[in-house]
Amino acid sequence: MNIRSDIPLAPYTTFMIGGPADFFCVVSSEEELVAMIRRAHDGKLPVFILGKGSNILVADEGFRGIVIKNEIRGMEFGSEDNGVVCVTVGAGETWDDLVAETVRRNLHGIENLAAIPGTVGAAPVQNIGAYGVEIASTLVSVRVLDTTTLAYVEFSNKECQFAYRDSRFKHEKGRYVIVQVTLRLVKGGKTDIGYKDLKDFFTGKNESPGIKEVRDAVIGIRGNKLPDWKRIGTAGSFFKNPIISKNQFEKLSAQYPGLPGYPTKDAQLIKVPLGWILDNICEAKGLRMGPVGTYEKQALVIVAQPGSSAAAVINFQNELIRRVKERTGIQVEREVEWVG
Repeated sequence: MNIRSDIPLAPYTTFMIGGPADFFCVVSSEEELVAMIRRAHDGKLPVFILGKGSNILVADEGFRGIVIKNEIRGMEFGSEDNGVVCVTVGAGETWDDLVAETVRRNLHGIENLAAIPGTVGAAPVQNIGAYGVEIASTLVSVRVLDTTTLAYVEFSNKECQFAYRDSRFKHEKGRYVIVQVTLRLVKGGKTDIGYKDLKDFFTGKNESPGIKEVRDAVIGIRGNKLPDWKRIGTAGSFFKNPIISKNQFEKLSAQYPGLPGYPTKDAQLIKVPLGWILDNICEAKGLRMGPVGTYEKQALVIVAQPGSSAAAVINFQNELIRRVKERTGIQVEREVEWVG
């Protein structure tokens, strides 16, 4: 393994922002990962595990420790059993490469999660979700390295403690490194187009689309309303959609007619789209403060011009948080992870 020092992290993130890591290395096997974690322990160095850098904002000062880029790969499809196929995938694989391969094999389950940038290993941490589907709905188990014992263990779906954009890996931050994910998919299963954007897309066209059609639709919809992260500095949706009480939602709906709300498993809680609030209540779509602003097509997305700083992004974030709190009483929570 080649351990390098003083490596700028900006090129390893989709925001294209961030100072240097004291040390940086790439691991491609479980053995290499254990060796690097052991070396970090010996040197009393903080560790950050890096995937594609698509959901992080790195401090301008960088990271005082070792950044380990996880490139443990592999994609193994099991035998079909009553229409069910399990696929085990290395954490370093690109998420959308996995989605594309499952669609090619006509395996239903994650086609709604197409075009999400990032690695397979990052997906359970965030419990990624889009267009009415979360990875939690298909995940069987994850294999992780427990960095406190340097032993590999396996967690079931239930043990991952999934919630909206949440999992145990966020609450035990830094303890576990995901190296492998196993998903349960269904051969030719029924697609889910209940989410509004997909429903609108297929209305009057094909109300029983196949898996490939759904993936293609998702890619098109995302492309029309989200920036191209390969050209524009961004980490996609910067904040979580807030979940508020039914009573608070009813009061806000009376104050701001047209405010959308979506039921949750708890009948007393409603999820509201923060993008709508930022656009229609906070006048924040296309808002700019220097080199940082919201994307002109989606206020939930923060974009940064080349040469922007993490400090500028945080200042802009704070302005959006202030506007939402002032006008709705809602305290929003950042989805993007801070690294520094």
